[in-house]
Amino acid sequence: MRSWCADGLEAIDGDACFAAPSDATLPVTLIVYLHGRYADASEELDRQGRLARLATARGFALLALHGTRGECTSPAYRDFFCWPSNEHNAADAPAFVARFATPVARARGRLGPGPNVLLGFSNGGYFAALIATRALAPFEAVAVAHGGPVEPIAAPDAGAATPMLLITSDDAADPEMRKLDGDLALAGWPHTIVAREGGHSLPDWDMDVAVTFFERVLREGFPLVPPLPSRGPRASVGDAGAEIAGDGGRDLRHL
Repeated sequence: MRSWCADGLEAIDGDACFAAPSDATLPVTLIVYLHGRYADASEELDRQGRLARLATARGFALLALHGTRGECTSPAYRDFFCWPSNEHNAADAPAFVARFATPVARARGRLGPGPNVLLGFSNGGYFAALIATRALAPFEAVAVAHGGPVEPIAAPDAGAATPMLLITSDDAADPEMRKLDGDLALAGWPHTIVAREGGHSLPDWDMDVAVTFFERVLREGFPLVPPLPSRGPRASVGDAGAEIAGDGGRDLRHL
């Protein structure tokens, strides 16, 4: 199996990368991470490595999963690794989720029983929202960073709604994230949204607020009182384009 894992993560069965805390209190929460679309792995490996270091320092384990080349529906991204992210490939989602079973079981075998949570960035954020709103896999909480909705979003089954965190910024994904916020509110999904200044990326602040969300939901339940803070004044729309970086762009539904 070709390893695509950042330094500090171990390749495990299922084309996944795993990191566990050196000293943790049981049960250990496992963060399942869905990357943004990419052709060149260098920026994604940086995100994966930073997330692993932050998560394990807080007592979490991390399982970074790998998308499939050619899953993006836009021809411009046919050589990119992607996840189901829109109405054209949403039907592929159950097969992708079925592939999770082996690496999640292997990670859980290392850690013992405990809660699983989900974090998706950009293209992986769309997929995370799709998984949560269609109940394709059980997670205790879900964080969507700089993604958006895959419609339609229906009302959750009674007692089965997964709490969701939405992380947005001043970038091209913000209208999609605001739409996801509105769609979840109309459907009655428990969720909260935080915003920061800056462009399309996954900085340490985003990772930290996602881990804090997971900690608090597992400890306190939902809704959170007091709520999670946003960071700083929102930049003007004119500033956003210059700050789009990483796997950013305008065709966000196909990233």
